[in-house]
Amino acid sequence: MELITPRLKLREFTESDYPSLRDMDCRSEMHTYEREIPGESETRQTLDECINSQHEIPRTLYRLAITVAPQDNILGILKFTRHWEAIREWEIGWAVHPEEWGNGYAGEAAWHMMDWAFDELNVHRIVAFCHTDNSASVRVMKKLGMHQDGRLRETRRLRGEWWDEYVYSILEVEWKAR
Repeated sequence: MELITPRLKLREFTESDYPSLRDMDCRSEMHTYEREIPGESETRQTLDECINSQHEIPRTLYRLAITVAPQDNILGILKFTRHWEAIREWEIGWAVHPEEWGNGYAGEAAWHMMDWAFDELNVHRIVAFCHTDNSASVRVMKKLGMHQDGRLRETRRLRGEWWDEYVYSILEVEWKAR
């Protein structure tokens, strides 16, 4: 699968992406609101999962590399997962290399994935979650037209502490009315 935006190419991961993925994965800034910094074996496992999910039928997980042509270097990851089949709900998430923050790559990548998903996958609802202190992700969700559905109490465990998270969503009818 490949999606092309005005600036980006969203593509499947390959084995040769390990150095770029590891460079991004070992940055402490990438893990302020998420999991601990992974070791090399965990990064390798993530890449293997990205590659293996490409062969799933029916496909319920898309992990795509966010790149800028023509260099094709990985600037981030976009993840799109079927969350609840009965109501056609999918979850979207993103991570962008700290050196690329502020360029609008997360929003642009997510917008195109969501547009594709509503058209091609017959999605009814897309949700996204983030740590309540992650104002950058909240801004992206709002720019995508998502609405805050609530605050989930103590659903994240990070560095020995419990944290709350927000859940945002957008419905197919809202997306198509834009």
